[in-house]
Amino acid sequence: MIEYLTVTALTKYLKRKFTVDPHLQKIYLTGEVSNFRPRAKHQYFSIKDAHATIGAAIWQGVYARLPFKLVDGMKVNVTGHMDLLETSGSYSIIVDKIEPDGVGALALQFEQLKHKLAEIGLFSRPKKVIPQFPKKIAVITSPSGAVIRDIMTTVARRYPIAGIYLYPAVVQGAQAVPDLLRQLDAVAQGDYDVLIIGRGGGSMEDLWAFNDEKLAYRLADMPLPVISSVGHETDTTIADFVADQRAATPTAAAELATPITLPQVWNGLTDWQTRMVNSVSHKITELESRLQRVQGRYVLTEPNRLYEGVMQRLDLAQNRLVSNMGQQVERAEHQFALVQQRLQPAISQTFTKKDEHFRQLVAHLNLVSPLEVLARGYSVTTGEQGIIQSIDDLAVGDHIEVRLHDGHVKATITEKRKA
Repeated sequence: MIEYLTVTALTKYLKRKFTVDPHLQKIYLTGEVSNFRPRAKHQYFSIKDAHATIGAAIWQGVYARLPFKLVDGMKVNVTGHMDLLETSGSYSIIVDKIEPDGVGALALQFEQLKHKLAEIGLFSRPKKVIPQFPKKIAVITSPSGAVIRDIMTTVARRYPIAGIYLYPAVVQGAQAVPDLLRQLDAVAQGDYDVLIIGRGGGSMEDLWAFNDEKLAYRLADMPLPVISSVGHETDTTIADFVADQRAATPTAAAELATPITLPQVWNGLTDWQTRMVNSVSHKITELESRLQRVQGRYVLTEPNRLYEGVMQRLDLAQNRLVSNMGQQVERAEHQFALVQQRLQPAISQTFTKKDEHFRQLVAHLNLVSPLEVLARGYSVTTGEQGIIQSIDDLAVGDHIEVRLHDGHVKATITEKRKA
């Protein structure tokens, strides 16, 4: 009788085979990444070649430690073990280690970071100009390496008046990046003209601190020009791309930091002095020549001639002024005589009119004057209460005053009768 297996039983059997088979406990697989979509935690994708495809999974802890980014189409070498998912019956390789095929992980990480920073324009930003006459040069490097000695020797030979200020830093290992960032912050707080940052040669792992993304951003934000001198001439780091100048050696970095040597300065000063002396001598000769020409002019030799023309013009102007003033006075007198002739009759006529008008006003005023009324035989009687207008305003014995046109009369009332 045939015994049929359940799907679950078969799947468990196969999973046990995957688990206990020594050939599947550690597999070395090469292929191309496919269907990769970044997820928040665990990563699931496929690895394929020209004829087959296998699922792959990277747990969160392993993926977080990858020094590069997985992308579709990347050729990779994978170390891991096989596993089978019972619920779907699908198998996949659980990745314990993955690295690019044909190029190291660090090299790939370098290229990916280089591409990223180039895309955001960190390498193409305007470069700061290194001053021609630096007074203070800051150096970030190892205090015990040959870099600082080469820089000091070169600066002392080329431009000894410049001061060198060493900021010792760890340039290799896990503590290198934090230490370099700390010293960059310290340099940024100082008053320096230029900064040299670097170290001697070594492997890519030894130089890796200078490929850090945070260090790149900090170098780009420095307020002063930065010269990078990392490794040998054939070594290239992210710091070299970000810096304002890249030097192949510490000696070359010191030469870039001192673009003009002290002998060149002295020679330049001597040339300037010579040119200034020649220029001043030429100017003095020119001024002496002008002085001689001026001294020979008649204005200085015969100064009276300078005023001859002025005096003549002054006399002519004075004569014209006197003549003009006489003419103006004559015209004014003539105009005054004419005005006077016209003004005298006008004044007499106006006075006559005003006198006649005044007499008319006086005549009209006399017509209404109380004195004229009194002159015609009338009188004005006043008592203690004022002007008497009625017999009822008086009583027998009252004293009154009568005003006539030629005087006053006082009387006492002895009798009164109504008309």
